[in-house]
Amino acid sequence: MRSIPRRIALLPLLLLALVLPAHADPMDDFTIVGGGATIDFSLPASTTQPCFSCLGSSNDQFIFGSVTGTVNGVSQPIHLNFVVGAGCAECETILLSYPSTSWTINLPPLYNLTYSGTNPNEDVTFTFVPGDYMTQGYSQPPAYLPFEITVTPEAAATPEPATILSLITAALALPLLRRRRVVSS
Repeated sequence: MRSIPRRIALLPLLLLALVLPAHADPMDDFTIVGGGATIDFSLPASTTQPCFSCLGSSNDQFIFGSVTGTVNGVSQPIHLNFVVGAGCAECETILLSYPSTSWTINLPPLYNLTYSGTNPNEDVTFTFVPGDYMTQGYSQPPAYLPFEITVTPEAAATPEPATILSLITAALALPLLRRRRVVSS
């Protein structure tokens, strides 16, 4: 009967040892410098959506909506829309806006498109290519300014050293606790 409470007491340690590391989708960090601003935000490294240009539309738009970012170090919502394709008014552009400004930035070759699906060209995957890119942007009225875009993959999440040390300590302490209780009985 005494062994059942011991086994129950060891259950949390066993569960802790079985915890799998957290998995997050890969993200890319963006820094856009131009127009008197440094704009920082993160986006998924890849996104898949139905292929609009395959369905008769003239372009694909990858609308990320509002993301949290910073403009000159101040946290602000940033609205992003990547327009790719041909035959549209603002093709191959990044439509970027935040509370005080709106920019249309020429889209450098910082992405790859991959078509897939059960029917040919049914889905399109938009994947960012890390690197540094020079381009230009404009606002209304058109004022063309140079922009630099940096795309950097986020570092993969790794377990904290304190968590690993705690698990190792618990694993080493269990046999000692068992031996101590056997001797004192």
